Amino acid sequence: MTELRNYLDDGADYQARAVMCFLQRDCDIEESWNARDGKYDSVINIARWENCREQGYIVSMVSADYRSQLNIAFFQHRNSDELCAVKWEQTSMNTITIDNAEFGDVYKDKYDVSKRVSYGEVEKMADWIMEQFTEFWVKSLKKDEKDLAV
Repeated sequence: MTELRNYLDDGADYQARAVMCFLQRDCDIEESWNARDGKYDSVINIARWENCREQGYIVSMVSADYRSQLNIAFFQHRNSDELCAVKWEQTSMNTITIDNAEFGDVYKDKYDVSKRVSYGEVEKMADWIMEQFTEFWVKSLKKDEKDLAV
């Protein structure tokens, strides 16, 4: 039997793990439902975010047209109790980590984040992440339809 305090102990902080629980519950994007195959086409992958005191996760999803990839890292900020997220696009065959991330114009320093919520607002952060993935998926579907029409 596993002790409760060691359950799911992968190094991520408690708030990030709580966000992950909400994401696991709500990870299906309705707009990606494929009735023919009876499954959701969108797939969200996960990796660990390990940046000294910031311990969380990176979730990633490839677009419907396979041309781009949205990545969102989320973690408790190193100098506060706030939950923070960094959102960027980068395509990679391998798992994206902080060591190989190409942030572009985001995350220039520890305060340059895409989203922040107060301590304990884990469901709010999970909802925001799913909104970003849904918007990204729908946008890629429209781009794909536009390309087919040409």
